[in-house]
Amino acid sequence: CAAGKGTFGTGELINRIRVTKLERLITHRKLLLPQLAAPGVAAHLVKEATGFNIKYGPVYARDLPEYFHNDGRVKPGMRRVHFPLRDRLALIPMELIPALKYLPFILVWLILVQILRDHQISFKIVTELIPYFAAILCGSALFQILLPWLPFRSFIVNGWLLAMVLMITAGMIFAVDWYAFLPLLLILPPVTAYLAVNFTGSTTFTSLSGVKKELSWGIP
Repeated sequence: CAAGKGTFGTGELINRIRVTKLERLITHRKLLLPQLAAPGVAAHLVKEATGFNIKYGPVYARDLPEYFHNDGRVKPGMRRVHFPLRDRLALIPMELIPALKYLPFILVWLILVQILRDHQISFKIVTELIPYFAAILCGSALFQILLPWLPFRSFIVNGWLLAMVLMITAGMIFAVDWYAFLPLLLILPPVTAYLAVNFTGSTTFTSLSGVKKELSWGIP
């Protein structure tokens, strides 16, 4: 994530080397970086500015002992990036907890709508909040679980489609009034799509240029 968006980049690496006075702490001039730092680091510029040679190690820290045992030679398997369900599940709290901060604002908005519409506040407000919570849960948890099986490359399209399928399915199961349900069909899928595209920063296969391109047409 940091390398992809530039915060783990050439300039910051040079700055950290200079601030820590790294050349005084070690005798060699070799700097080992994680493989996934490569998109943000220009090795030749780091060498010109600091004298340190950049070498990229394995993807995963668990492979470092074997890497050092092999005198810094990387086996093909050490270059392979995996993104299994276990890793995606571990990222869900990071996506879900910040997204839940929108619920109080949604609740206040629903209360105001109910006061203007019904001139009172009732327990019905809880049931009206459930679809919004479901949309957040869909974009911050379910999307991550189903990511390998979603049909399109675009996170925005996949998030929107996932929300639409689930909402239409729920509407059919609970026999909703489709006329009253229509506003939710227009509002909630974009919420899920927004949260889904936010997950690009946590994946191992999206790029900064690709995300910018997707946002340029997806947000409008």
